[in-house]
Amino acid sequence: MRILTVTEVRRALYWAGGGPHTAGGGMPSNALLGRLFHELFSSLTGADKALNLIAPLELADASSEDWTRSLIDHAFTAVISPALAEHEAVLRTSGAEVLAFWTAARELCRWLVDLMLAQRALDPEQSLARLRHDLFAESELELAIELSDADWPDSIQLVGRADALLRRPGDAGRCVVELKLGRTFPEADLLQGCLYHLMLEELDPAAVDAALGIVCFEPERHERVFDADQLVDAKRALKSLLAELAGFAPRVATVATPASRVSSTEPASDLLDLRARLQAAFTEYGAPLRFAEDTAIGPTFVRFFATPERGVSAKRLPQLAENVWMRLRTSKRPQISLLRGRVAIDVERPDRQSVEFAAFRAQLPTPTALGSSRFAVGVGVDGTLQVADLAESQSPHLLVVGTTGSGKSEWLRAFLVSLLVANSPDSLRLVLIDPKRLAFSAFERSPFLWRPIVYDEGAMELFDALVGEMERRYELLQAAGTDDLTRYNEAQAAGARHAAGAGAGSAIASGLPRIVCVCDEFADLLLRDKHTRREIEARVARLGVKGRAAGVHLVFATQRAGREILKGTIDSNLPARVALTVARDTDSRLILGEAGAENLLGRGDLLYKDIGAPVRLQGLHVAAEELFAAAAGTPGDAALTS
Repeated sequence: MRILTVTEVRRALYWAGGGPHTAGGGMPSNALLGRLFHELFSSLTGADKALNLIAPLELADASSEDWTRSLIDHAFTAVISPALAEHEAVLRTSGAEVLAFWTAARELCRWLVDLMLAQRALDPEQSLARLRHDLFAESELELAIELSDADWPDSIQLVGRADALLRRPGDAGRCVVELKLGRTFPEADLLQGCLYHLMLEELDPAAVDAALGIVCFEPERHERVFDADQLVDAKRALKSLLAELAGFAPRVATVATPASRVSSTEPASDLLDLRARLQAAFTEYGAPLRFAEDTAIGPTFVRFFATPERGVSAKRLPQLAENVWMRLRTSKRPQISLLRGRVAIDVERPDRQSVEFAAFRAQLPTPTALGSSRFAVGVGVDGTLQVADLAESQSPHLLVVGTTGSGKSEWLRAFLVSLLVANSPDSLRLVLIDPKRLAFSAFERSPFLWRPIVYDEGAMELFDALVGEMERRYELLQAAGTDDLTRYNEAQAAGARHAAGAGAGSAIASGLPRIVCVCDEFADLLLRDKHTRREIEARVARLGVKGRAAGVHLVFATQRAGREILKGTIDSNLPARVALTVARDTDSRLILGEAGAENLLGRGDLLYKDIGAPVRLQGLHVAAEELFAAAAGTPGDAALTS
């Protein structure tokens, strides 16, 4: 049996639909506020009399206005205020998101009142307690089903948690409800809701006619309701996707080299031997596995895929990594995870390969007059380059952590070069802080520098200058009627072309360059004294909250991953994470929210996390001549094009 979670399926839907480029309307939110919003819904509709909506509605006249006012007051006093107080340290730098959350919470209260009034109109004598019970069947509904198909070699166990199951006013039918806070992704949201509908139908055949409701609070409320017959084609497509994620679709073994992908129908003899040792080791410790034929060979490690035999718990397998390691004779123990319904076992490659930046240069954005905010993160086990975007809400600022020998400084250089080859000094400027005077010597005379490199003193003044520039840019964006740097520069370039005539505009005209501040070993700045730390954190908080829209980005790197460095402001304002090798599993949990980085292989082996689960990648190596050429603004064939 293959195991899939709804989270995995949604991630696949999100990226298959175009990722962040398919975002719909709404203001950005964050995971914490999303969780608090769902907890608010559960509290107001649940059975707990101290929290649910019955008492505040009983205290008010049965009108839309009075009920809504009373419920909003109750929601704030009983649920929202205690939650915000509990998480004040994290949320104090997310003012705009918290205000949007409050607007959405009031919209949620209005929606619940509308449902209660519609149900009460059908039977005015019905008690409020009975109305609540009839309407709000269940929330946070845990679902687990087993799916099978004649064309599948095995069954799929699908697990997840639906937001709510409602009775529709005046209708005996049920409605699966998905609640979305903030910016939406319409296609992924619809298909995720459809997935829960499919699960409910499998659990309860009587629910075959249940409707699907997508209720988005952006923070204003928008509703879409789909009848069961409108979901037939979507369910068929979903089952095809599930089969692909479970590995049931036809595939051949893939052997990935640092620069290309090569198909192979049978693995080499040394891989067969390694796979046999793995299989024997797991069997020895009472957890027999069936290994698949497809094996992915990345530049750093080999990934084997397996399925537990019946009676073997997948949760137990990571606990056996230490014991299995003794049979493999590798320098680091294997990493064991659940990936697309199968067990993925990453084992150190004996003939490790370097991944050269030049081999992937062609996969980076083509240089244009407006430049690019996309950067190289690393190469996956399938041989493809993963690229992220500073202009997107999930990766505007980065935290990079790794011990000596992990490849941290090399990753920073590859990050910078991947930006430089797609930009000119008109579209990108760098702010470099290097307390140890080791990381950025190639950039001392670079035309990309916004200010001279800061080595020791002067970091505070530099942060002040960045905050001042950010506020200046907000005034320009407001005057131009745009909400971020990308749209501002596009508008400026369009205006310049219009003024000069068709074909003009090979430069940004009066646009603004994106500013990227990279600080290597920022822990040296924070640990000098408490006053300095407070002052730096105050500036980081402002830049972290408002910098993305203004095109000002922070990339902080450190060897130290302790709580004294990463707590509070630093942790909450750098959402994207690059974890190279760290000393302890507790360090990995601080950075990524889970263990794993302590077992990485060093020299660029990394875990990258923005949204969803961390992805294992290999960082790029930049040759010295390529580094100096990019820093000098002469990156070979990267001439700007309009």
